[in-house]
Amino acid sequence: MILGALSWLLISAMKAPHSFIEEFKTEMAGIKNNKVILSYPDDLLERKTRLDSRLAMSDDDSIGLRINLKEKFLYLEIKGIVLHKTPILEQKSSSFFKHLSVAEKYVLFHNPLTIQKDDATISKDQFQEVIAPKDTIEAAKMTEIIPDTTLTEPVMYRLYLNHGIRVQITGQLPDSIPQFWPRFRFDYRDRYKYLKELTRSVIRNKPAPYQPTISLVINSRDAEAIYRAVPKKGNVILEL
Repeated sequence: MILGALSWLLISAMKAPHSFIEEFKTEMAGIKNNKVILSYPDDLLERKTRLDSRLAMSDDDSIGLRINLKEKFLYLEIKGIVLHKTPILEQKSSSFFKHLSVAEKYVLFHNPLTIQKDDATISKDQFQEVIAPKDTIEAAKMTEIIPDTTLTEPVMYRLYLNHGIRVQITGQLPDSIPQFWPRFRFDYRDRYKYLKELTRSVIRNKPAPYQPTISLVINSRDAEAIYRAVPKKGNVILEL
């Protein structure tokens, strides 16, 4: 009985991407009637997608994140100006993105995506409590406070965007720093949550949950800086 239940869960999980893609294709069927979009050659439409999204994000006063999988770089931008860029060391994407046509990519990505929520191993804001000196004499006696910038655990976070898309970023640390258990704990929470949702969907005879995911590995220091620089409901551009 237990094996039967596990087999049913496995079959439902395997069907999830296909069901999600088919549902998405149905929703995007209206593109066939959009003569403006279809009039562009693929290369020009790809360029228009990138330019439109960057132009839209430049209207925001906050820092935004641009992820370019072809160039393998992440960019922090504000008002169209690149503040910082970091190379993508490793990347992996769900099959959903491979099935998208150029026109469908335009519909999805010609405007920046918005972070709906996030899950991270570090806090969004970093504060240090300091008691102000009473006078100049006490201030002179105080030693300089040097912040601890040593990273001892991997920086990992997931950004949940609209359209059900998820971006997972992992910071790479030197091999000398233990990383297995922190990463295991972070991934376990996600897998446990998915298993609960999968079981609930099977019991209710509903489509299994599926989130197209882009997984990236970058320098750990940059991963930390990017997470804290982008606002909670910040904008993210995906360039595939």
